[in-house]
This record gives sequence, structure tokens and C-alpha cells, in this order.
Amino acid sequence: MKIFVSDEIFLSFGPFNITYYALFIITGVIVAYELSQATMKKWKYSTSVLEDYVVPMMFCGIIGARLYYVLFQWDYYSKFPEEIIKIWHGGLAIHGGLIAGVLFSLYYFKKKKVSIYRMMDCILPNVLIAQAFGRWGNFMNQEAFGSAVSESFINHFPSFIKNRMYINGQYHHPTFLYESVANVIGFFLIRWIRKKGLKKQGDAGFLYLIWYGMVRFFIEGLRTDSLMLGPLRIAQVVSLLFVVAGILGILGVGYKYAKPVILFDLDGTLQDSQKMIYETFIQVFKERKPEIELTQEELNAFFGPTLEVSFGKYFEENEIEDVIQRYQEINKELHYTMLKEIDHATEVLKTLKEEGYTLGIVSNKRISAVQLGVQINHFEPYFDVILGKEDLPIPKPSGTGLIEACSRLNVSRDNVIYVGDAKSDILCAKDVAMTSIGFSLDENRREQMKEANPDYLISDLRDCISICKEKRTWNDTSIW
Repeated sequence: MKIFVSDEIFLSFGPFNITYYALFIITGVIVAYELSQATMKKWKYSTSVLEDYVVPMMFCGIIGARLYYVLFQWDYYSKFPEEIIKIWHGGLAIHGGLIAGVLFSLYYFKKKKVSIYRMMDCILPNVLIAQAFGRWGNFMNQEAFGSAVSESFINHFPSFIKNRMYINGQYHHPTFLYESVANVIGFFLIRWIRKKGLKKQGDAGFLYLIWYGMVRFFIEGLRTDSLMLGPLRIAQVVSLLFVVAGILGILGVGYKYAKPVILFDLDGTLQDSQKMIYETFIQVFKERKPEIELTQEELNAFFGPTLEVSFGKYFEENEIEDVIQRYQEINKELHYTMLKEIDHATEVLKTLKEEGYTLGIVSNKRISAVQLGVQINHFEPYFDVILGKEDLPIPKPSGTGLIEACSRLNVSRDNVIYVGDAKSDILCAKDVAMTSIGFSLDENRREQMKEANPDYLISDLRDCISICKEKRTWNDTSIW
């Protein structure tokens, strides 16, 4: 095995060679993949979504890039058809790769029931980094260079660039370098804009189209090896189309806003169970820990955590299950006398259901208690899925229960609102980058929720109706 074999070949073993061109392309893909996967992990997507995507996408991209190049060089390849498959001789057009990659992505993410717009935001800005690496492969191949320049001009660049830009007896514009640097600038610019907040899913992807389209249009004008369509440089034509498509996308032309799935917490959100829960804890402690007189602050702290967590602060581990069983017995009895719905809950649920929204409940309460509350309040007709503690992979504030609800509903998790009355509910939604609505009549609870930065904070449940009708995409953009 030999390394650094020549200016074109990086590694050689037996009859096989790995070129610098391949090395830079593969490195760029790996970096873009890892950046995209980091975002997917923040959004709590399975890593398999991109793992199963990247290899076939690369394959489609290479085929598309080659076919695109061959199409616009058909005069040559029609005479030497055996050269069509010899991509190691050069001849890949990035626009063809992008078009093929987009077509494959549309198919793949639709099959996976993942928003293509959201994946545009996740992946396309990182493609700029892959392209930046790829242009250094062009440099090693001494291709994709610009028109001739004077030696005094090229002296402004490092000697290793100057030397390889000496081609056919002349120095040339290092257009590979211009585009590589511009792509890196675009990557950081889009990331900065993205963190400032974008209006809808897909906007980061549309910014990629605008940025790369502009960069490629101007740099293509300096190149000497452009693919032509009559008198037009085809790369400039396609770049302009990219810019137009990006601008139209940012403006929302033709953009379809999907109705969100609306998931609710139960206690404090749809049913007023506060006094009942206070009373349940008070009775349990009178029976099992009469020496402890619970303060109001301690009672308030029971809202949100699971019973295991709440009782774990006061009882030995071997006592907890028995205490929880007693809690459930008392709580069930009190349901029939103390439980009532939150003001306007039925009105809100009925309106949303009649207008075609999919509704569900995700609660940390035991499923039997959740179902009892739904029955007593006559909420059964409104919900398509109801999850309690036993159904959640991990209790809130983990958002895995919200993902489980979407899975059972067989819907995308990319347009979901979660409505809750506790800080843990807001954190639950943010954990999986879903839109959060914090609702409470209590000012202290609203202040606690405000610490988690909910997308909305309301004191009248009926505000949910107008919020759900807004034209926007339903995901949290604050956790890129």
C-alpha cells in the first residue's frame, strides 16, 4: 500500500486507487452527515432515519451528477460511450447531483413520514460544507478553474495554489477556492439566521438555494469549462432557478400549512383536579406520615413529577409501591366528588374535533386514572389516542411519550402542539422540538412555565382554537 502516490492519487493498494477527488467528496459527505445527525438527535429522531438515507442518497447523487454531465457533453460521449461509466476520468456536475438527491429525498422522507421541509432545514445548509470540501477535489484534479490571470494576480495566493493553477502554460482564477470559501460563509450565515428564528419549516433549506444559486451564478461566469445550452451557461440558468425557487419558498408561495396534531396533558389542562390531588396527598400523609404536615409549596411540587418521584422524597423505596396503591384508592374515590373540567374544556375540544383536528392525551398519570377522568368529564368522543404513565417510554419531561402518541396515530411528528400546565410539559415538548402551549389560571404556574420558554402562554383555554388556526409550522425552532 502506498500513500501520497501522486498529485491526483492519495492512496494505492494493488490495482485499486483512491484519488484526492474521492477523498474530499467522501470527507465532505461525512462532515455534512455528522452535522445533520447532530440536529436529528436534538430533535429526538431515530439515528436510523439518516443512517438508511445517506448511502442511497450518495449513490443517486453520483448517478445524477454523471448523467447530467453526460447529457450536456453528448457530442463526445455519443462517440465514446464506453467512457460514460468511467467517472474516475472526471465529469460530475453538482447541479445534477442536487436534482437527483432532491428527487430521492422526496421519495425517502415521504416513505418515512418525515416532513421534507424539516429535513431541508436539517440537511441542506450542511451540504454547503460538503460542497466546500468537494471543490478541493477539483483543485487536485486541476479542473473547474477560471479564465487566465496574470502572475502578479495569482501571487496573492499561497504558492501551492499558484502552482496548481498553472495550466496549459497560463495561470488561472482559482474558482474552486472562491466557491469553497463562499460555501463556508453561507453555512455559518444560514446557521446564524436559523438561530434567530425562521418563520416556517423549510426556510433554512430555501436560504441554501438562494445562497448557493447566487454564489454559483457569479463564479460560473469566471469558469472556462462551463456546460453550455446554446449560448447559455447551463449552470447559470439552473442557479437562477435555484434562487427563484428559494425566494418563492421563503415568501411561502405554494406552501401548504398542515393542520397540527394537538396533544393535551390532563390534570390542570383539561380537568380541574388540583383540590382533589391536594386532598389525596393530604389523606395519604395523614395515614402513612402523620408527623409531616404538608405546606402549600410542597403540595404544589407534586404537580408534574410521577408518583414514584413525589413519594420517593418522603418514603423508603420498599414502601413506595404500597403508598402509591393507597394514593390511587383514595384518588379514585375523590374523582366522583371533587373532579370537574377546566372552564371551556369541552367547548374547546368539541370545536377542534368538528374542525378536523386530531386530538390526544399524554399524561404522567396512571392510565386507569386518566381513563377515569376522561369518562367522568365525558371527553371520550374527542380523543383519538390516550396515553398514561404505563404507555410512555420515559415519563415527562421526556418527550418520548409525544412521539409514541404520533406513532399510534400513524401521523408525522413534525406538526404537533402539546398543551400543558406545568414546566415539565413545556420541557416535554421542547425535548422533541414540538410546539408548546402553556396554560394555567395560576400566575405562579405561568411564571414557572415561562422559565422554559414556551411558544405560547395563555390563561384562557379557548385561545387554543385561534392559535391552532394560525398559518405556521408546528415545531419548536429554538433548539437547533
